[in-house]
Amino acid sequence: MQTNIPYLLDANNVKIYNPALITDEFARYYASLYNLGLEHTIPSPTQADIDLFLHAANLPSLSPSQATDLLAAFTEEEVLKAIKALPKNKAPGPDGFTNLYYQVFASSLVPTLTLFFNDIKNTGIIPPEMLQATVVTLPKPGKAPTHCANFRPISLLNVDAKLYAKLLATRLGPLLPSLIATEQTGFVPGRQTRDNTQRFYDIIDLAHRTNTSGLLLALDAKKAFDRLHWGYMRLVLLKFGLPAQFVHSIMALYSAPSAKVLASGFLSSSFHITNGTRQGCPLSPLIFILALEPLALQIKISQAIKGMPTPHGEHKLALFADDILLFLTTPEISLPPLFCLLDSFGALSY
Repeated sequence: MQTNIPYLLDANNVKIYNPALITDEFARYYASLYNLGLEHTIPSPTQADIDLFLHAANLPSLSPSQATDLLAAFTEEEVLKAIKALPKNKAPGPDGFTNLYYQVFASSLVPTLTLFFNDIKNTGIIPPEMLQATVVTLPKPGKAPTHCANFRPISLLNVDAKLYAKLLATRLGPLLPSLIATEQTGFVPGRQTRDNTQRFYDIIDLAHRTNTSGLLLALDAKKAFDRLHWGYMRLVLLKFGLPAQFVHSIMALYSAPSAKVLASGFLSSSFHITNGTRQGCPLSPLIFILALEPLALQIKISQAIKGMPTPHGEHKLALFADDILLFLTTPEISLPPLFCLLDSFGALSY
């Protein structure tokens, strides 16, 4: 990992050589990224605004039996399985306890952890220390390692927090195929990237054979996972029919997260986190694709946004997590309502 940075340029392009000050500069940068609400000059979206957007998407919902299954107590078998699945040789979080520690002492830890995780699940209360993270930085390939933005942050979470999130993700994951449309292939069980790749080539081939002109538009939201608005996230989960208690169990992971930056051998002061899904958390990809689905569905059902006609229906988009590829015809007609939807989604969710 990157530990020695000769110098860093601050926001005014002044060189910083002192290692402790370099670490402080990283902390300021990431504190700003993970606290976007402090910089907003426009009012935050209201629940009514978000509800209106979600209602227009006509989201599917869990069945009563699916919702009930989510609320079942965690078992010792589930906790043990999550511990056994932990990868080897991973750096620990701030508490210093490694994956190997949990695996070696699993027989002693599992009963207590099961009670502990069920208590969090039932109450939504989680110790703030459990939500601490250490952020280390790696230079992005091909970028000058002189600006904070040219480094990739790696968040090291405590293993107990990741285990709790893994239990929630294991419950939620199998339900995603019934909630997420087939255009999304990222992190949905049973779906493969090649599904969308084949669809892409089929549409290109069809366009050539039918002499249909159109536009391929690739979208990639800037730091999408880091910017997600928690209020929007909670309302989306509820709109999909997740029980309020289960959503409360998820939101416990976002009750009081904080982080410190480790760079150049120095550890920064702690800063709070108030937006974004947590990097390295097993639950984060699942939450994100659920949060993105209302936008995808609104694009899909919009009569004003014209996709590529095929024998199997109109195709408009393909998604892999936050990467969106749009197939549009008559762009002069389709682009204005598309941009309007993107603006609305951005204002409500980021």
